[in-house]
Amino acid sequence: MNNLPVSAREVLEGRIDPRSQHIVEQTAQTFLIALTVVSFGLSYTTSSVLYGLEVFLGGLIVILLISVPPWPFLNKHPVKFLPVRKLHQT
Repeated sequence: MNNLPVSAREVLEGRIDPRSQHIVEQTAQTFLIALTVVSFGLSYTTSSVLYGLEVFLGGLIVILLISVPPWPFLNKHPVKFLPVRKLHQT
């Protein structure tokens, strides 16, 4: 990864702040549970396992596209580190 240009490294590194990471994780889990229930219900009512799998995979792709890339709004609360202090040498 050190061979890549700086701009490509920044895009591929994908840093987001911990607060936004927690929100994205909780939201993705909630939508995944809801998607499972909906796809099971559709599969049961239509008597088609294939239809249920198609709905589930489509929703999973949407969830992944929303939650995996490091979108700019996920860095609203960056971690502020303390400045580096010099050691006093005697």
